[in-house]
Amino acid sequence: MTASQVLPRPESTYQLLLDAARAWPDGIATQWIPDPGAYTDGLTWTYTDLAGTVTRIANGLASLGVRRPDAVTLCGPNTSQLFAATLAAQAAGIAAPVNPALSGEGTAELIRRTGSRILVAAGPELDRQLWQRLLAVAREASALPVSRTGGAASRRWCRHRSSSPPPCHRPGRRSAPPR
Repeated sequence: MTASQVLPRPESTYQLLLDAARAWPDGIATQWIPDPGAYTDGLTWTYTDLAGTVTRIANGLASLGVRRPDAVTLCGPNTSQLFAATLAAQAAGIAAPVNPALSGEGTAELIRRTGSRILVAAGPELDRQLWQRLLAVAREASALPVSRTGGAASRRWCRHRSSSPPPCHRPGRRSAPPR
């Protein structure tokens, strides 16, 4: 299939991503500039890369019990991982992104209103102050905070019960998230 051909109408955003990965495996899906000071050192994900990352995160969310119609709250700076986590939350349940500039009370209220049990947050390696605030928000809203840890090469996602060093949870290895 060439880039000018149109894919069939998908059942979901996740299905569209999988179709694109099959049609254009090496095609550029997204590009990021992780460090504005080194703007020429961008991060490029192919459709295959993006589909793999989204599937891994969605499987991790599913292993934590996320199902349709469960909301997953996402809060953090705009990064490649937050983008992938948002698509994964849509695949496993319902994505409920929250602006990280909101107050802790406002964020906790949105978590309660959506019924989210999971808060995907920017980890301490990305923004320590935001991380500490979101840990407190998660406790207040009775949500399980989850973050990506270990730097760019890591594919681990961890769940956190306190601000102490977290035990890591290795997500299941299913080929696709639940429908």
